[in-house]
Amino acid sequence: MLKGFYKNKKILVTGHTGFKGSWLSLVLKNFDAHVYGISLKPEDKRGNLYNILKLNQKINSYYIDLRDIKKLEKVIEKIKPDIVFHLAAQPLVFESYRNPLDTIESNINGLCNLLNILRNNKNLKSFLNVTTDKCYENNEVGKPFKESDRLGGDDIYSASKACSEILTKSYFKSFYSHNKIGFATARAGNIIGGGDFGMDRIIPDFIESIEKNKYLSVRSPLSIRPWQHIFDVINGYLLLMKKTFENGNNFDSFNFSPSYRKFQNVKYIVTNMSKILNFNKIKFSKVNKNFKESKILKLNSTKAKKKLGWTTQYNINETLEKTANWYLAYMKKQDMYDYSLNEVKKFFK
Repeated sequence: MLKGFYKNKKILVTGHTGFKGSWLSLVLKNFDAHVYGISLKPEDKRGNLYNILKLNQKINSYYIDLRDIKKLEKVIEKIKPDIVFHLAAQPLVFESYRNPLDTIESNINGLCNLLNILRNNKNLKSFLNVTTDKCYENNEVGKPFKESDRLGGDDIYSASKACSEILTKSYFKSFYSHNKIGFATARAGNIIGGGDFGMDRIIPDFIESIEKNKYLSVRSPLSIRPWQHIFDVINGYLLLMKKTFENGNNFDSFNFSPSYRKFQNVKYIVTNMSKILNFNKIKFSKVNKNFKESKILKLNSTKAKKKLGWTTQYNINETLEKTANWYLAYMKKQDMYDYSLNEVKKFFK
């Protein structure tokens, strides 16, 4: 169903050199879509999925900062995409404490530049802004957030994403609603899977500790998050964009997360990964001294299940096993393009 829909459509993925963007690009390429990417050049501090899969040879890539509006406009006029998945962003809470202005400029100004330029694209049928589960105002009571709950953010990253949500809706109502173009935002977080090498993330930190045979320091082990596999989240994005494309002239927001009764804390994730990978050099610290983080973050995905027919296919243990196996194959220097593509085909069959 999804492959038939996306086949031969011109699709732009911003942030295609990142973890989520690389997997999304690979899936769309497998669906025989015409995939174009706009992003910064891929960072390779400790690994990069885009480089590992050699996606620069598979899709049409443009290395542009979304804040450079002249270069961005020129490329989008050339591509004339039917569908846009907007993933380009500064994605780390910790980094937003170190570089708040860069986070704001990337996550807000970059989005506005993109939406302004797309107003002149007559081919556009649907637009998705991928934000985060951290866009909600979190009062730490543990109640799963619904899409109608108040947006907010105590840190710069979360606040920038809440602003991004508001701006996407306001741009739709101001400039796009009369053109029968569908808009949506997707809220998901704590996504895990093979190929993530981001800084200050639990799975990449785990893998680096194994490779360097050093102790893994884990902060806030009792913090609860809606952990889920990257393929489940991408499946949600794809189903949402199909519906948005077909409905047109509409704006909507969706949460994507496992059932909130199945959420696990950080300690569970690390303990089970250590069993799978046979690595026990782990230190837990109860307090995060570097910056404030939410202790409990839960999402309610009832809307996605009812309106999109979406649900997670992998439970948390399957997610951890699939993730660990990808890194084991990577460390054994297997052909990771073939390995990753086979995993995609098995999931989306």
